[in-house]
Amino acid sequence: SPGQELRSSTRKGSALLRTLTRRGEAKGSRVAPNESLSHGLSVDTSVDWFGVGSGFEKTTVRGFVREETRQREREREREREGVMSGEGEGEGQGSGGGWGSWGMSLVESVGKTLTTAMGYEEMEVVDPNAGEGTENANGTADWKNNTSLDRRGMSEESKSFWGQISQMIGSDVTSMLSVPVFLMEPTSVLQKMAEIMEYPDLLTKGAKATEEAERMAWAAAFAVSVYASAERTWKPFNPILGETFQLKLGKDYEDGEYIAEQVSHHPPIGAAHAETPYWSYDIVSCPKTKFLGNTLEVYPVGRTRIKYKTTGEELAMVPPTSKAYNLVLGKIWVDTYGELIIENITNKWKTVIEFVPCGYFGGGRYTVKGNVFDAEGKPALYIDGKWNEGVGYQQCDRETGAPLAGSERTEMWAASKKPEGDAYGMTNFVHTHLNAWPGGGLLKSDSRLRPDRAALELEKRAEAQTFKHKLEEKQRAEKTKRIESGDGWTPRWFQLNNDMELRDFEYSTEDCPPWTFKQFPEKGDLVDVKQDYHESAEGTFSPWQYPDEE
Repeated sequence: SPGQELRSSTRKGSALLRTLTRRGEAKGSRVAPNESLSHGLSVDTSVDWFGVGSGFEKTTVRGFVREETRQREREREREREGVMSGEGEGEGQGSGGGWGSWGMSLVESVGKTLTTAMGYEEMEVVDPNAGEGTENANGTADWKNNTSLDRRGMSEESKSFWGQISQMIGSDVTSMLSVPVFLMEPTSVLQKMAEIMEYPDLLTKGAKATEEAERMAWAAAFAVSVYASAERTWKPFNPILGETFQLKLGKDYEDGEYIAEQVSHHPPIGAAHAETPYWSYDIVSCPKTKFLGNTLEVYPVGRTRIKYKTTGEELAMVPPTSKAYNLVLGKIWVDTYGELIIENITNKWKTVIEFVPCGYFGGGRYTVKGNVFDAEGKPALYIDGKWNEGVGYQQCDRETGAPLAGSERTEMWAASKKPEGDAYGMTNFVHTHLNAWPGGGLLKSDSRLRPDRAALELEKRAEAQTFKHKLEEKQRAEKTKRIESGDGWTPRWFQLNNDMELRDFEYSTEDCPPWTFKQFPEKGDLVDVKQDYHESAEGTFSPWQYPDEE
């Protein structure tokens, strides 16, 4: 009967999904993206999954897999609880932008960062916003990594890797295994943290604003701007303990200075500080992730503070959560949802921005909206826009917070156009500032100089994998020597401040240790690094405590 055929086909579909989820073995198949089915798996309807004459319509496959996935995730959520901290020796830190890059990248990122593909068996995965015709397009800009990336030729590596992670559902998976290079982009998590510095002028405008509400609004625009680069699904390299990243701010490298350092390996923690004549920025990033079979949630555990030097005001920020979907089947895509909270510690003003979660068929995706509130809790400005495009503010009703009809809107930020055909979906800022170096003094521990990252940027993936393994082995050897000798690890540019005063909504010092900025490097700490540094990176990079020992 038709009912029996459907039940039989449904059982076949369930068995297929379990096979794909557990072993990642879609032999010879292509899992195609379908962005409109935002919270489910998307199966290519051009593939006859069950054979000719199975009695199971391809459209039923799509609907069934979507419902099956939702049910499995609900069951896992009920069975498993908590977010696990990292204790492994492999890749430990999520990624997306400046937050918890964070985590994707951090998406983080995004982080990632930013932020993370989990391995595939003969499946093609593409940038969710690249379009059907661009997944294998060569880059058109002038940077080195104008490359075509296709993950289908990685079956043996992919199968082995998938075997590892299939046992880790419910865990902080990125802390428990070493991610192979074919899933990575040529950046470090410390560089992903610095992506928030693409628009430093937003904070400068805030520092120069004369009204409290406007200063809060500009800080919110700065906070939202990082998410425009948080949709990349390639994983950045995890920082080596003691690794650093330096950046000169602004288009002409003259607006200020930024430095980040990996201050802890287990748990993975990065700290960063930026300084300009108008403001300072501090972040401690220790995100956690949770792998749920077909999704990866990124919890942006951390602490972010901004100080306006023009007024003496200090702001504290807590970002929203990010989630990567379709890690097993379909097009990987990243959503960010929840509240971004910015509190003015000095005058008690507050900004609350809602990141609207993506609904079915893509409804509400990218939308942000919220208000600046005065010290009495009354709405003072209305802010809205899209986190991948731009945001603005306008006057609002002082009771409801709704925007006033006919009020003038101030556009604060518009995302810069991304380069077409970039293999990793990276922004121009990554190429021109984060990976590039104009030449001159640089710490030997800088992320740019990692030989694995530099090799991957030159499209030398086999060399990148070899270098990555060597760095991980060296890091393990240093850890063993520290234990044997009783030496501790002391970061060079950041220090613990146990007297730090926390705010009610900030993470505790147990969840996020109170690392604070100590000093910028002096000239004698730097080595001369040429603009074309890639080939010499192996002999230059040195974040080590015992650099003379192999």
